[in-house]
Amino acid sequence: MKYFFNFNKTIVCTLISGLMFCSNVMAANESSAEIKPKSFVSEHRIEAGGKTIRYIATAGETLLRDSSGKPTAAIWATSFVKKDAKKENRPVMFVYNGGPGSAAAILQIGLLGPKIVNRPDSPKGDDGAAPYSIIDNPHSILDLTDIVFVDPVGTGFSRVLGDASNKDFWGTASDARSMGDFINNWITINQRWNSPKHILGLSYGTIRAVSTADYLSAAYGMDLNGLILMGTAIDLGGLASVDNNILAYIGYMPTMATIAHYHGKAGVGKTLEAFAKEAREFTIKEYVPALLLGEMMPAEERDKVAERFAYFTGLSKKYILQSNLRVLVPRFRKELLRDEGLTIGYSDGRYTGQEFDNAADEPVMGDPSNYRELSMYNAGYNHYLAEIGVKMDTPYKLVNYNVGKNWDWQPDMKAFTDPQRYRVARRSLVSEVASKLGSLMRKNEDLDVMVASGLYDIITPFFNTERSFANNGIVLDRVNINYYESGHKIWIDTKSREKLSNDIRQFFLSQK
Repeated sequence: MKYFFNFNKTIVCTLISGLMFCSNVMAANESSAEIKPKSFVSEHRIEAGGKTIRYIATAGETLLRDSSGKPTAAIWATSFVKKDAKKENRPVMFVYNGGPGSAAAILQIGLLGPKIVNRPDSPKGDDGAAPYSIIDNPHSILDLTDIVFVDPVGTGFSRVLGDASNKDFWGTASDARSMGDFINNWITINQRWNSPKHILGLSYGTIRAVSTADYLSAAYGMDLNGLILMGTAIDLGGLASVDNNILAYIGYMPTMATIAHYHGKAGVGKTLEAFAKEAREFTIKEYVPALLLGEMMPAEERDKVAERFAYFTGLSKKYILQSNLRVLVPRFRKELLRDEGLTIGYSDGRYTGQEFDNAADEPVMGDPSNYRELSMYNAGYNHYLAEIGVKMDTPYKLVNYNVGKNWDWQPDMKAFTDPQRYRVARRSLVSEVASKLGSLMRKNEDLDVMVASGLYDIITPFFNTERSFANNGIVLDRVNINYYESGHKIWIDTKSREKLSNDIRQFFLSQK
């Protein structure tokens, strides 16, 4: 073990199995009241893009401060930076998960990190219990970009400090501010102002990506080169499957069809692509007019629409008529395979779970596409932290449900150019950043967008994504929407992970 001294800081480096691990520790003469961010540094190599890439892994805290310089939060992030690369030519991508309340670890250990958990491909399988298989990522993109995985306050190891409170960070506007401040700090400390910059977000992380990009441009004059939006939620108005929300009934219908097709309940003998196209056409030409007419629709026409709805979803015509042509997502999840005693997943409609109460009108045990895999990600990431020498005295919060429960969803005034639209949105609590994305793309003509949608994702359905991008002033010439035979966590099986990784790779290559 060797020690290197830098004024009042001590960096401890340990050579383990040929790898150097370094961390900051408190020197004896430091004030115990002074907050010192923890940092763990190690050097590794990986095969990526047909090349051997040597990279530096840095897992640690970055302090955010208020206007008086007092620390308000410690943000945990893990960065993977190619060693000895030219900084001005080397892209860097910041990665966020969603929730709100989910840490970035799932994206790291599941898709983009140098090490990933190798899980069974079949949705019928279960992640089981430890040990899990953790492998070098065969589709790593570290040859093309540095990657920084960031955990917002309340997730991972990230936490508030001093007089700050969680409510200072748990809201759409304040979250974008803190994540923008983190990116500005990281870029400045690492001297990467002239590097191409990207943000990748999943689910709520797509709202975070757009809002943070807007904040970076306004607060720091930092414009991005690209956004990668997975499981897009940039218009929440169409994602609330509740009574009388016509947008949601429209957005979810084609996904109900693709899930029914997967389980052999509809579209038998037709390809998924052809059946999804047919479901879109039904939604636009027949289902939308029926929803708008409501009780004014003649009984004979209502009967025809119900029959067509049954054809696409595998539900009985009687059930659809009893539902007044409006089938809520929780009820669809319970009803589709009720005769088999199974409930389908929410994050991924291919997954099933066997529940004790088969008479309930909606699932009672949660989401099988989550509880069948969450422990795998948690164990895999914590194992990886130990592998790179990270030692923390608090548990890593992979998911913190308190964040979402206490989130401030009030829309940000800056998202609206028309004050009247803001007042309406504030009253209805409808939150959207799609119009903000449109504005960003028109101001910054170098901003390209890649979208990834799972055809079995019933959290953020692909048809709602298409509707969001078809409107709101978004520049479609610079948007590339990609589809995958998977769910909300698109990478969950090998085929989808390989396609998604290749699509991200092509996105970066197209910008060169």
